[in-house]
Amino acid sequence: MHDHNEPPRAARLRRRTVLSGGAAGLAAAALTVWTSPARAATAEYFVDSAAGDDTADGSRTRPWATTARVNQAIASGVVAAGSTVRFRRGRRFHGIIRPGSTRGLRFESWGDESEAPVITTYKYVQGERCWDAVGDGLWQVDLSAANIGRTHHGHVSTWTTEIGFLKVDGTMHGDRKASTSALTEDWQFTSIGPVVTVRCTENPSTDGRRVWLAVAEPILEGRSGTTVRDLALLGTGRNAVQTASSAVRTQGFTLASCIVGEAGGGFASDGVSRMGNGVQVWSGATDVLIGANTIIDCWDTAMTIQGPAVVSGPSWSNVEFNGNVSDRNMQTFEYWSSGDPDPGTVSTCAVRGTRASRAGSSWSARVRLDRSGKGSHALFYSDAVEARIAMRGNEFAGASDAYLYAKVRVPVGLTSDENAIRLAPTTRLHWQRSERIDQRAEWTAATGLERNSTFTVLA
Repeated sequence: MHDHNEPPRAARLRRRTVLSGGAAGLAAAALTVWTSPARAATAEYFVDSAAGDDTADGSRTRPWATTARVNQAIASGVVAAGSTVRFRRGRRFHGIIRPGSTRGLRFESWGDESEAPVITTYKYVQGERCWDAVGDGLWQVDLSAANIGRTHHGHVSTWTTEIGFLKVDGTMHGDRKASTSALTEDWQFTSIGPVVTVRCTENPSTDGRRVWLAVAEPILEGRSGTTVRDLALLGTGRNAVQTASSAVRTQGFTLASCIVGEAGGGFASDGVSRMGNGVQVWSGATDVLIGANTIIDCWDTAMTIQGPAVVSGPSWSNVEFNGNVSDRNMQTFEYWSSGDPDPGTVSTCAVRGTRASRAGSSWSARVRLDRSGKGSHALFYSDAVEARIAMRGNEFAGASDAYLYAKVRVPVGLTSDENAIRLAPTTRLHWQRSERIDQRAEWTAATGLERNSTFTVLA
């Protein structure tokens, strides 16, 4: 892959997970298809980070080179409602995708290369000369925009230089500290302003080793009428994909057949909590389909609906997670809500056809402070909005802590049944309760969940 240089294991994983996502039995007819607004244009634009030129016209023979050029063309109206933007397969694009208020856009791939195009916020440091030794096994790099091409390459955010984690030789290092005095082990780091300081017994880029730094900026913002297919959205210190805020409601968004992940580590507004979801659907969203994606290596959860109740109307409506593959995430599915919902409205969400494995085995498990019980497939905090959530026909295999975590209670509107649940004999079914898988009858009787599900003990 052009300008990629990732370890062979990661490359193999990408090819393998694409196949497993497609093998989820997700025929197009089985999906609920949300109808986008009538397309005002049918123009196609092409992007190629290797052979493109941002001064070109964006045609197939004269493609653009960067996501920045795409976003500028959308903002200026050159890429109009109903247009399709295609990224060249086998290429890496350092940047973000921002559809803005332009409805009916499609983002897809083109070319016959084997790997999907990668959209990423990674920066990378390549070369020992890029690091400054600052004593006692500490190394610094200045990620200021003025240093692009000198100390680092890759994505340059217009609003943050915060780094959520490092990736070196295929390993994600997320043990971020608040001060350099707290750096006591190799690959612990600080991200303070534009300066990243890393503890390492040798220069971090010794022998040509490439150090990737995940900028805390979402890769894709899902907006109304937007469809995204066959892209790899990998490498961010924040959420990989998120819909807009409650004030800017998302109506009709599809993410399908993508690879999503390597996400998280950036600080939330409280300066303590750290974020990083694969796909986050915020309150106010309607007619959202997240289907046939592979979601991996997230700090928090693969898929989530969350946020404050909206002032009027349902907080969520027709949000569907269908046929996705989740692996090496802290959780598979999460729901929480706060505030005062509009009385009499119904908020709906479905989780179907998921193939989830190894909940709790995220790279964050080694370093997060709120570790206890969080390695679960289903995670529930508060449920101010009594959403009707249906979880059916899923496969949940392996979890480090529990099948389900419910901080306050199991949501009133949750219906979870006809799933295949595979757990080790010592793993709890419900973190806040004592039952293990051999006590499933007692647990289902007490909670009303999984009455027709199958349970298998993992060796």
